[in-house]
Amino acid sequence: MKPALEHEALRYLDAASVVHGTGTLDGVEICTENDECLGSIGGVLLDPAQRRLRYYVVERASMLRKRRYLVPANRHATLSAETGRIYVESDDEVIERFDARSVAAFSDDDLIDTIFATSAA
Repeated sequence: MKPALEHEALRYLDAASVVHGTGTLDGVEICTENDECLGSIGGVLLDPAQRRLRYYVVERASMLRKRRYLVPANRHATLSAETGRIYVESDDEVIERFDARSVAAFSDDDLIDTIFATSAA
């Protein structure tokens, strides 16, 4: 089952702009709970009006170029202080290819929408 993207509502935010307790998400590896590395986080897809993280944008290096994939953020995830990795419940069926041109970048207007949204889901 592939996730259905609501492209109009989602915004891309670069991983270097996503801050957590020990730094940013820039280059943080994301792995399955079985320690299979899916790639490194290049960014996230957010729904500003709902104030929700929807997907991790995961980059995998191939011989000629990087490929980007989406991993749904609605699955349990743990940031390990020991390894510096994020571990998620995942399977190949929920990972889909991502084209950055299909989603607008997070903007100042999106920030305003996030701050002043009437309700968060």
